[in-house]
Amino acid sequence: MKYDNDYYVSAAKVGKQAPRFEMDAVMPEGDGMERFGTITLDELLDEGKWVVLYFYPLDFTFVCPTEIERFNELNEEFEKLGATLIAASTDSVFSHLAWQDSDKLSRLNHIHASDNNHTVSEAFGVLDEEKGVAWRGTFIIAPNGILKAAHVNHGEGGRNVDEVLRTLRVFQEELSGKFVPCNWEPGKKFAGDDE
Repeated sequence: MKYDNDYYVSAAKVGKQAPRFEMDAVMPEGDGMERFGTITLDELLDEGKWVVLYFYPLDFTFVCPTEIERFNELNEEFEKLGATLIAASTDSVFSHLAWQDSDKLSRLNHIHASDNNHTVSEAFGVLDEEKGVAWRGTFIIAPNGILKAAHVNHGEGGRNVDEVLRTLRVFQEELSGKFVPCNWEPGKKFAGDDE
């Protein structure tokens, strides 16, 4: 039996070095166009940061702001864990800034990056080439550059941001030598702990 499949090769492989990137971004600090800057993965890794890179399809849509607002609400928790949040879409930084300044979103307290040339979304395997947008991909990168987790949603279904935070904690515990069981939450025992 023959299959007519389209194969897409991503440079992002869990357990391997994450694809390096540099993107223009709207930064959390400053006013107006003073907020424009550039973010690179290497700089964050050099600072010993965990990186949570999350893609979404488009600015000025309906599901996307619900996810972005929840990431925004939990940003302080991510920062306490030494993680930097980066929201990214294929929209321009001008679109990002206009969206943040509108009543449809609000000012973000984390980085809002533009993959306007599609190189980063393509490297991470989330680019819909026909539409020129990124699917909802979430990637957790350890300070050593290893991609620890990758999750991609196709379509309009939103992701569970609280689960992203829990997953970050899981991998931090794992890297400290713990055996983290299914459904573990902070404060629960680890596999192998005495009862």
